[in-house]
Amino acid sequence: MSSRTKSRSNMPLIVAGAVLLALVLAVTIGIALEDGDSEGNASDVQVSGGSGEDQRAWGETLARREPEDPGAMGAADAPVVMVAYSDFACPFCATWARETQPELVERYVDSGDLRIEWREFPYLGDLSRELSLGALAAAEQDAFWEYQETVFAHQEELKSSSDPDALLRELVEESGLDPERFEKALDDESLPARVDADFLEGQRIGVSGTPAFIINGDPVMGAQPLPVFVESIESALNAAEG
Repeated sequence: MSSRTKSRSNMPLIVAGAVLLALVLAVTIGIALEDGDSEGNASDVQVSGGSGEDQRAWGETLARREPEDPGAMGAADAPVVMVAYSDFACPFCATWARETQPELVERYVDSGDLRIEWREFPYLGDLSRELSLGALAAAEQDAFWEYQETVFAHQEELKSSSDPDALLRELVEESGLDPERFEKALDDESLPARVDADFLEGQRIGVSGTPAFIINGDPVMGAQPLPVFVESIESALNAAEG
């Protein structure tokens, strides 16, 4: 395993004509799981952002808008981009992906208003990192989102398994991916660096827990209820139209 690159300081962000964004938004969410179901995030998250035009400009610097990105869904030129930092071993991420993501896809992605770009933020340990690497390997078969659905559906089994690597490979094959191509992709030496790049990007803007979302520069922390995301997206759409 390669060690993660740790960020030891809050790095300044420069947007909109070299404007220094010095405003730090600190959001702390501590919602405990109740009966295995929760809409929150057990970790503190701090995200550096701005307000108004500066905030939107900052959000656009995070959006990659790569048309062929298999870890993104929605039009590359969508007026709103949600950057999602997630850990495949995080129960709150699984809750969001199962309950909220489909609603946002139906309401906004399918209409061309929203693009979701996934970022790997495996901060919960070795399994998290292995699952992130697997996600990039699945993406080589244009099956990132199928992999996401499968892993989150079997998250507890993977976390409690004595051999999660073997279980993951069974799940990958059951979900229709080519197991040989998956194994070959895992051997790609660029994968760890790509995971590290996502992780470092999140650290640089102050993400310390998952899920964390930046919607056109607006931070939304945790697996919040659907109306929270709808309000942020609608506000971003109105601003884009203006």
